[in-house]
Formats: sequence, structure tokens, C-alpha cells
Amino acid sequence: MNRTHSFKFMNDTLNLRLIGLLKKANIDYTVGRDGAIRYSACDERIVGNELIRTIRNGVFSAWQILSCPRDWIERYKRYMRRKHVPFSEELINNQLCLLLPRKYRPHSWKLDEAADSQRGRKPA
Repeated sequence: MNRTHSFKFMNDTLNLRLIGLLKKANIDYTVGRDGAIRYSACDERIVGNELIRTIRNGVFSAWQILSCPRDWIERYKRYMRRKHVPFSEELINNQLCLLLPRKYRPHSWKLDEAADSQRGRKPA
């Protein structure tokens, strides 16, 4: 079967839970050397909407996925660490994304101010 989708919880414990759920659901998958789980587009509904969601619900009862350009990820992570925003990292089809509680509004955050304060400057 053509495994065109990939997913990885960067937390090994969460990733192993997902592998256990895949086995239990009898989903055809492989795990690459990088730990990424590859599966068929035919299984996307059950893998994405049921199995991955079950684990995410265990991390945060209400959650959201933050995806952004690759060069923004570190700025978001620095901001969240500084503001004590809990998050977990995921690799979705080779794109690093962040799982965080739904109550936060990351698209309203002033990341430039966070980057300026890291450099010891005040924003203009």
C-alpha cells in the first residue's frame, strides 16, 4: 500500500501510544528511522480524526494545532516558553507543528516583541 502520509509526536511516549493504537486498529503503517509513522491516505480519516485526536485529547482537553512557516517555529517556541504556554511538538507530513491548549490565541501574539526582548532591545 502507498504510504503517502506521515506523522510523529516528538514526545516518544506519545508516539509509542499512537503506534499501539495503530496496531489495535489494524492499520497498515511503517515507522521510519526518524520515528515518523507512515500510513496510507485511505487511512487518513481514522488515523487523523480518531487515533491522533485521542492522544491529543489526553495532552490537552481542548487543543489546537499551530502550523506556520518553518522559520517562525523557534520564535513561537521562545515566546511560549517565556509566557509559560504549554505545548507539544508534532511532525505532520514533515512539517513541524505545535499542539497547544485552545484557550491561547497564537496568531495575535507579538512575536517581534518577543524576539526584540531576547536581544535586549525594546520594540520600536
